[in-house]
Order: sequence, then structure tokens, then C-alpha cells
Amino acid sequence: MNQNASQTLSRDQIRVRTPMRCPICQEHLRDTLIRDLGGVTASIVWQLHAGRCDTHGWFQTEVVSRPPREIFAVTKPFGAARRIVIEGREYFAFPTTWNDLPADERRMPVDPLDERYWQTKRLA
Repeated sequence: MNQNASQTLSRDQIRVRTPMRCPICQEHLRDTLIRDLGGVTASIVWQLHAGRCDTHGWFQTEVVSRPPREIFAVTKPFGAARRIVIEGREYFAFPTTWNDLPADERRMPVDPLDERYWQTKRLA
């Protein structure tokens, strides 16, 4: 294996635990993937989290030193955004509870992988 291939493989963690759940049914995701995206600054965490719900398909989000602002419905990890229709309403992304925090709280240091901030509002 060449050096570039081994570096690419080491960036991916497959079938690992992620704080992300299906934003529709709140179930744990399958076929999870966390990819280290690197970063401009060594102290900032840059990751992509993806996973598949058996019922609702693939979802992904990016973590850039803070919890994600929204979780996106996608065709596959790194794929195109996809539309989900629930009770006649279109969704492409699902806001997380991180958005509901006051600005002064969002500026405080937090664990970007704290599950509380990854929750989405229940639909329907």
C-alpha cells in the first residue's frame, strides 16, 4: 500500500459510536463513519459524521470545534443533499439544540461531541 492510501484509510473510523441519531425517529444510526477532515489549526476538531437509519436513510453533519448546527439528509456519506417530506413539509436539514442556546452560551467552551447539543426537535 502506498503512503497516500494509508493516510486516507487512517482518517476514517468505520462503525464507531457518534452522538448523531436519526433526526426523524431518534434511533441510533448504522454503518457510521467519522472522518477526520483535519484543520487549519491543530487545536480545532474538524470531522464529518455520517450514518444510516434503516427507515429514513443517510444523514451527515460536520463538526468544527463546536457541536453541529444542523444534520443533513444525504444520498450517502459525502453525497448530495436529499429531500425528505414529512406530513407534506420538505426537509433537507434538521436544526440541532445547539441553535436554541443563547449566543453567550454558544461562546462558552463545550465538548463538541456532547450528545445534548446534537439532539434535534421531534417532528410530528
